Amino acid sequence: MDKKYNWEEPQFLCWWEDTIGVYTEKELYQTYKETNLYDDDVDNWVGYSTYSNNVVLNTFQKVLDYLKENEDCNLNTKFINHNMSIVRVI
Repeated sequence: MDKKYNWEEPQFLCWWEDTIGVYTEKELYQTYKETNLYDDDVDNWVGYSTYSNNVVLNTFQKVLDYLKENEDCNLNTKFINHNMSIVRVI
């Protein structure tokens, strides 16, 4: 891998249809800003974790905020919305 990771910046593993990658929040925005990922009128994102109750959020930005701020279970919560999944890995 050519990418260097900053352990102090959250990184997210995302898979969307046949695309998978590890992104920072800024890289996610640059990669997917032209899609409907950042739209406010999409269906709910459901977060699953073995360490806490399920979480339901209504925008992708709220998902990112949750994964960045929830230190108790953020590395084990996987969010799914239709054909995209995201989990925080760093």
